[in-house]
Amino acid sequence: MPYITSQNAAITADRNWLVSKQYDGRWSPTERTRLKNITQRYKISWSGNTRKIPWNSLLERVDIIPGSMVATMAAAESGWGTSKLARSNNNLFGMKCGKGKCPSEAGKVKGYSHFDSVKESVEAYVVNLNTHPAYASFRKSRAQLRKTDQEVTASAMIHKLKGYSTRGSSYNNYLFSMYQDNQRLIAAHM
Repeated sequence: MPYITSQNAAITADRNWLVSKQYDGRWSPTERTRLKNITQRYKISWSGNTRKIPWNSLLERVDIIPGSMVATMAAAESGWGTSKLARSNNNLFGMKCGKGKCPSEAGKVKGYSHFDSVKESVEAYVVNLNTHPAYASFRKSRAQLRKTDQEVTASAMIHKLKGYSTRGSSYNNYLFSMYQDNQRLIAAHM
């Protein structure tokens, strides 16, 4: 939980900065560098022209993942941290490697990403949800909540996560049930 809390705090700082700059016509070199860094981290193409900033894409991607949703997914995917994947690879989310991007190491589960720490696993998961094309509908749903001034919560977002599992909507129902059953436990650790 501390990892997702700090990750969401950093995302919120970037998002608040973007919102504050959205209608600002002046950009210092430091601000341009910060914007370029954000666009690179969130895999958004930007020409460098401050008159042509892809605001919609930025605000759709630079946003939090509800902490209790992250905790629920970590628990579901890792058997509450007991799976071989979690113990050997520090991979709490069942994240697979891209083709040819998964070096084979002794003691690691093959075909799955391995991380030096749980913190790295959480960071990779958040980047994945905020950038991968498979989760575009998740991000659009989150942006819609923002536009209507609704809170981005686990209960609102779990069912919006399409494509994470081959089990489809039954996986989302399973996650939602797990979230509801363990809400107090998860909240106690936030």
